[in-house]
Amino acid sequence: MKKTSINKTPLANAIANHSRPPATPIEVFKLARKTWLQGKRVSIGDLAKEVGVSRGTLYRWVGSKELLLDEIFWSLIKPTFEQAVAEAPGHGVEHVVDVHRRFMTAILSFEPLQKFIADDPNYSLRVLTDWSSGVSERMVKLTAEHLRSEERRGYLRLHSTPEKLAEIFILANEAIIYTDAISGRSPAIEKACSLIQMLLSSSQIVENQAASAKLNSDD
Repeated sequence: MKKTSINKTPLANAIANHSRPPATPIEVFKLARKTWLQGKRVSIGDLAKEVGVSRGTLYRWVGSKELLLDEIFWSLIKPTFEQAVAEAPGHGVEHVVDVHRRFMTAILSFEPLQKFIADDPNYSLRVLTDWSSGVSERMVKLTAEHLRSEERRGYLRLHSTPEKLAEIFILANEAIIYTDAISGRSPAIEKACSLIQMLLSSSQIVENQAASAKLNSDD
């Protein structure tokens, strides 16, 4: 059998030519995420130099700096919410309220996010509360899925769609997590939790009234 020369392998040629494997969008994301978690500013130009591609190529990959930040935030926010769901005890109204309490508390105590807000409050507020961003849209979807799961298993009775309720929850959460942090006010987590509890409890009242009305009509 003919022996293949090691000098003809892609790795050997790359090493011999002092070149590096082509960069990928995932490599850019990982580098940007690491940079942000270290409390440093994410720069498209710096990232392009680091991975060895042009700024144009990098923009084609990530869309914009804000969209790249969206992906970084989502990679951190999604597991934080899922952990809150896993750790909050019980089911139903109190469970959902506790999920959001744990989630907001965890986000507020996350040091890289607090540094991002402190370094540039105006920019961070625009990015974090932009409802055209992928993060807000996906956060509403994730919250709605949690509500729908609780309803499907009989722990909640919702008078509105999970998506509509989720939008209100996330608006309240963002006002507490980001706006209060930027303004310097003490985060009113319990106020947001009270709003969520009120909305969910009103769903139970509507459901009970409907059930009572049905029983009366049957009589």
